[in-house]
This record gives sequence, C-alpha cells and structure tokens, in this order.
Amino acid sequence: MAPFFIDKSSRQKRASPARYLRRKARISRSAAALFPVSVEIDLSLAVRSEFCAVSRRNDSLGTRARWTLFAGLCAVSMGMALAFAAFGAWPVLPYSVIEMAVLCWAFGRIERHANDWERVTVRGDRIVVERIRGGSLTRREFNRFWTRLEVEADARKRVARLVLRHRGESLPIGEELSAHERTAIARDLRRALAGNAEAGNAR
Repeated sequence: MAPFFIDKSSRQKRASPARYLRRKARISRSAAALFPVSVEIDLSLAVRSEFCAVSRRNDSLGTRARWTLFAGLCAVSMGMALAFAAFGAWPVLPYSVIEMAVLCWAFGRIERHANDWERVTVRGDRIVVERIRGGSLTRREFNRFWTRLEVEADARKRVARLVLRHRGESLPIGEELSAHERTAIARDLRRALAGNAEAGNAR
C-alpha cells in the first residue's frame, strides 16, 4: 500500500481565511474532476477549526507515468512471448497474457486508490471525519464532549493505532500513516480535546 503524508498546511492556525478559501476551492474543483462522485467540502469547517489534519496518498508516479510503465512491461513481456512462440514454445504466449491481465488489475487498483484521503476536523462541539476511499466519500460526525481518543501501542512502544470512541462507537483514524505521523496527530488532537475539556470545566 502506498504511503500517506500529512498536509501540515491544513493545521496552520493563522492562515488567511480568504487565501485558504481560494486554495481549498481549487482543491475542490480538482477533486470533482478526479472522482466519479459528487465531492462537497465544508470550507468554513477547515477555516474556523481548532484542529484539522489531512492525510493523502503519496502518489509519486502519477497516472501517466504509471500507465506508461505498464505499457512498457506489456511490450517487453509480449515481445519475449512472441519470440518464444516463433521458435515453437507457443504455450508461453497464454501465460504472458494472463500475467499482463493480473498486472493490469493491480495497476487499476492502485489507480483507483491513488487519490484517497482522510480529514479529521475539530470545530466547536463537533469532530468530523471525512474520507475518500476508492472514489467513495464517507463522513462521520461525533459530539466532541462525548468523544475520546485512544492510542494503542505496539511491542516497540510506537503508536500502532488511533481510535475515536463515542458512546459505544469506535472509528480508527490514520490507519495508513506511519508511527511517527500517528504520534504527531495524537499529540495535536489530544491538545484540542484537552482544551475543550478545560473550556467545559470553566463553564
């Protein structure tokens, strides 16, 4: 699975709202062109949020380079298969076709998930988790006052899993991030939730 990265600019607290809106509008138009679903992003949620972290896949190749590589592999494989078939080893040809079909399926799956992303936002009394997975948009909202973040560590004491729990419901977040990135997300999100608890106690 391709690695994810955190869009750190989404967590800046002093960004200009007008500039941020223009930037997010461009991202929204690009997303609408890429995904076969209607993608609606609440821009005010990101601008006025106390915490907002976005993780996206690190698609280093890109669509054009990926399919150019696939075409090159097909040319080499089929060329070798045809050469063997010319010398009488024709059974190599169907195996080459099957190999390219499997490779095409794998490249298609990578392409389908190349633009996956996840956004976790804390604003007011809401925690919003939005995701694109394979072109499908999902959105979950939780009451901030009743939600807690659980951090599960592995044998090396690294952050292995982040889970939001709300009244019996649980939702893992940052599953594709590295342990270091999960640690950063956990630290900042806990600060946001702790600030909310202090505000509630002050009342």
